[in-house]
Amino acid sequence: MNDTNSPGTISGGNPDLKPEYTWGVDASLEYYLSGGGLASVSAFHRWVDNVLYQNQQAVGSDLYDSNGVDRSGYLLTSTFNGTSGRLYGVEFNYQQQFSFLPSPLDGFGVQGNIALLGGHFDTSTAKKLPFQGLSDTVLNGSFYYEKYGLSARVSYQWRSDWLDTLGGLGSGEYRKGYDNLDVSVRYAVNDNLTLFADATNLTDAIYMAYEDDESRPTEVEQVGRRYMFGIRFAL
Repeated sequence: MNDTNSPGTISGGNPDLKPEYTWGVDASLEYYLSGGGLASVSAFHRWVDNVLYQNQQAVGSDLYDSNGVDRSGYLLTSTFNGTSGRLYGVEFNYQQQFSFLPSPLDGFGVQGNIALLGGHFDTSTAKKLPFQGLSDTVLNGSFYYEKYGLSARVSYQWRSDWLDTLGGLGSGEYRKGYDNLDVSVRYAVNDNLTLFADATNLTDAIYMAYEDDESRPTEVEQVGRRYMFGIRFAL
């Protein structure tokens, strides 16, 4: 609780929260490929009641009043209940090790999936708000080689923009989408000794938050590429 801000601010739990209830349906179609491969598509739809979401809004009651201080106009940061909402999406997945190729090429393989997501919920003051933390597109892909004690993998991830926090009137802070490229290599010299090397965030992604649109940035962060090399020894 901070009485020096104008208006004052309060952060904490919400004793009036109702439990969130979800009902849903799922469907999937899978096709199994030779060599342990798989191609599939799946879809889901969820109906959500009493949606839980994070927000900052006026207290609007005397719940936090004490020592003659009126805190009804303070801004409370907490978890609140929306009314109803819907979540839905479809995911495409493919994985295959190329065991049908002649050695040593049979150690190569791929994995990948793409999810197309959507959804919205209502509150007492706003309609069709996006779910917090939900990107409408998420993509993952890996190309790997595993044979002769060598395990090498190149992985790529990308997600689109998403809502991070809501403002009191339904506006909010968004996170800009980003992509990452990671590489990892492991080589088992013997049963006890393994050499490894990892390189992460090779895209040197910029992580950005903005209010309502990208012309109003609130945070920009760039952590840089990271490299790690080492030896693991097990008795």
